[in-house]
Amino acid sequence: MRLFVFLLFLIPASTGSLSACRNPVTGPNEVTAALGSCLHIPCRYSLCEEGTNVRLRWLHRPSYDQKKKEFKGQSVTELRWIPGTTDGDCSLVRQHIQARDAGEYGLRLEADSVRQPNNKLLWMHLVTVNVTDSHPSPRLWPDPAPLTEGHQTTLGCWVPLACPEDTLTWKGPIVNAPGVKEETWTPPEAVTSHPVLGNLLTFKPLWYHDGSLLECILLGRDGKISEVSQHLQVNYAPRDVQVEMSPSSPIHEGGEVTLSCRDSAKPPSHTYTWSLDGRTLSHNTAQVVLRPIRAADGGSYRCRAINVAGGTESQPVTLEVYYPPRDVRVEATPPSPVHEGWEVTLSCRDSSNPPSQAFTWSLEDQILSHTTAQVFLRPTKATDGGSYSCQATNSLGTAKSRPTTLEVYYPPREAILETLTSLPALVGSRVTLRCALGSAHPAPSSIQWHRNNRWEVDSSGPTFSFTADPARAGAYRCIGRNPAGAASSPPLAVVVWYPPRAVQVLQSPRGPVVAGKGPVRLHCQIGAAEPPKFTITWFKNGQELPVPTPDLLLPGPEPADAAAYACQARNDVGVTRSPAVTLDVRFGPQGVELVPDPSREVEEMSDVTLRCRSAARPSPTAFEWFRDGRALGRSPEGFWVIHAVKTQESGRYRCRVTNDIATADSSDVIVSVYYSTATILRRTFLGLGVGLSICLVLGTLGCFLRRRWRQRQMAADEEPVVEPSGTFFLRNKKPRTPGSPRPPRDPDDTDTISYSSLLSPPGSGSVPRLRGDTVVYTVLKKNEGAAKATEGPDYENVAPGPSNRDRARDGDRDGDRDGTLVYAALALSSLGTPREQAGDVGDTVEYTALRH
Repeated sequence: MRLFVFLLFLIPASTGSLSACRNPVTGPNEVTAALGSCLHIPCRYSLCEEGTNVRLRWLHRPSYDQKKKEFKGQSVTELRWIPGTTDGDCSLVRQHIQARDAGEYGLRLEADSVRQPNNKLLWMHLVTVNVTDSHPSPRLWPDPAPLTEGHQTTLGCWVPLACPEDTLTWKGPIVNAPGVKEETWTPPEAVTSHPVLGNLLTFKPLWYHDGSLLECILLGRDGKISEVSQHLQVNYAPRDVQVEMSPSSPIHEGGEVTLSCRDSAKPPSHTYTWSLDGRTLSHNTAQVVLRPIRAADGGSYRCRAINVAGGTESQPVTLEVYYPPRDVRVEATPPSPVHEGWEVTLSCRDSSNPPSQAFTWSLEDQILSHTTAQVFLRPTKATDGGSYSCQATNSLGTAKSRPTTLEVYYPPREAILETLTSLPALVGSRVTLRCALGSAHPAPSSIQWHRNNRWEVDSSGPTFSFTADPARAGAYRCIGRNPAGAASSPPLAVVVWYPPRAVQVLQSPRGPVVAGKGPVRLHCQIGAAEPPKFTITWFKNGQELPVPTPDLLLPGPEPADAAAYACQARNDVGVTRSPAVTLDVRFGPQGVELVPDPSREVEEMSDVTLRCRSAARPSPTAFEWFRDGRALGRSPEGFWVIHAVKTQESGRYRCRVTNDIATADSSDVIVSVYYSTATILRRTFLGLGVGLSICLVLGTLGCFLRRRWRQRQMAADEEPVVEPSGTFFLRNKKPRTPGSPRPPRDPDDTDTISYSSLLSPPGSGSVPRLRGDTVVYTVLKKNEGAAKATEGPDYENVAPGPSNRDRARDGDRDGDRDGTLVYAALALSSLGTPREQAGDVGDTVEYTALRH
């Protein structure tokens, strides 16, 4: 019946591109759930192309309706589809399962095609659900095979996924062992392909876990649901390994003994090895039989038991074999030869069991009083040397050793050192020393020579010679040495005189110094000199300085202190001068000076080079240039070139010098730029033209203004009195005292205008007159040469008229026959005092006659 319904479902799904998807839904076909527990149907869907309006719903007891062409049944749940996805989870989880929940469930999948909207994917996935009274039991994976002690083991426990709150836990002695770890686990695909609840246990079993019970328990909301248990099988290496001996020790030589190796192991041990005093024996069974037993069989025995889990060795067991003394010998400690004064022990060694109890000693076949196994010689003397032998006895017999020689060494009895040349020795001369030694055994093969307690050389004879050198000076000793010891002579001082050496100048602080950041100390260090008394002399650049002390202090230092310094040391043997040490004094720019080239006064349009000179160490790194306080620029070199200099570039120039120490400015230098000859001529002509133009304009303007002024003045005066001769004058009704200031004009006084007051100089006499009442004030003579040169009027504002000759004939008052022109005349008024007296009253003229 189920197959028929499934075939019916496939009929409408045979059209469309989505219908070509094979098995779009994956999941189990049958699921078992426990009564009252949870039902979990794992499910996933996957579309072969993107679909739209995907619908996923679970039905209980679905059936296909032929008329409606769709499935119907009890709707369990409808799953949410995320738009744009082609696969996802379609699992079903139901809780508190009852018997009625059993039966067939179906997942209905409906999807529209994006490419062909009329085609749909229709699919039904059927699952049979069985409901039982019992819950599913957890399962173990892998099946617990026999475990190995100490090996890390993992054991998984899983159960089909049911209720979300279900958990798995472990129980048993192994769970409480050290290093045990539990973690969530998913079984491999080979175990199950459906979602399950899993737990993985990681542990290292020990031997006492063998046979213990391990349980995996499924816990639900109300407690334990089900469980699975397993007794562990643990293989472990042999334990409690021990050697058993029968009969027990001691055993007499020639008897029989059985050695057995006992142990506890799982699986039982399959191999055994034996050792005697650390030497491996050829036996490989659990029992070893020794017959007949020999003395060599005695010793410490061990056995080792081995199974598949490993191997373990037993504790040693001693087998004691009794036999009479043998291999008797004399041993000296320390061995011969020995040194006089040492403590020497002579021991009588033998091989016997039980040990020997009685001993007899002899020296050079002479019986000694010693009766023990050891003879102590303390301290050893030279007479203790000789041939020794001993005899050992135990309860089973007696044996005697072979003779053993004891040789006693002693060092030379004395050593005396003397010189065969005079001391102190001058450097370069020969020095010869001789060493005399006392008796010794054995005799020394060579003599050691030491200087200042350090080995110098070995010599086969009693003398030692060398060339005198400061390096060879010191306290000498000779030592006679043999294997027993040495005899050392008293020290002999060998003094070598030499001039001072290793003379050098040390500067503190070292390296370059900055001026003014001192002091700087120069120390004259002398390595060595003999005799050590010496005098010191200082040199600066080869010149001797009056400083006799080892230290030369430069408090500044100043730039002048920069020089090569050397010191000289002198003693009674000679003199030595040190290598020169150059003191590098760094200082900022000093003596900064700006020098214009070619000079401070230059012609325009020429090139000017400004050179900045200074003293500095280290050399300046930058130069800055200023004119009238304004920066012109920077340059790495000490010059600045101004091309085609202009007059407006005249000014106060200054340079600034900078190095790593400081910055300094020069004094201002005035650079004057003067015009060239061409410029002067051009400007002169231009100035003359402009000046003449201005004079012409001003002259024209002055004439115009004067004429205007005269016209206005005449209009404001009274009507003039014109004489028949053509002379007019103005009356001044208010004569004033000569010398008094002119009173201001009254604006209401319109009768009289005081036009002019003229004073005759004292002693000039009476005012000259012409005809009538006219006084000649100014007389101008015509220049005959000028009259010939031009035909125009001789004076400004004088209209041309008849010649002088005509005017003389006509009686003109303006001039006489010698060419005199009367330019201004003063007429005396007929009123008041007579005109003839005008000149007598304070030489005041009150009227002015003007010729027009």
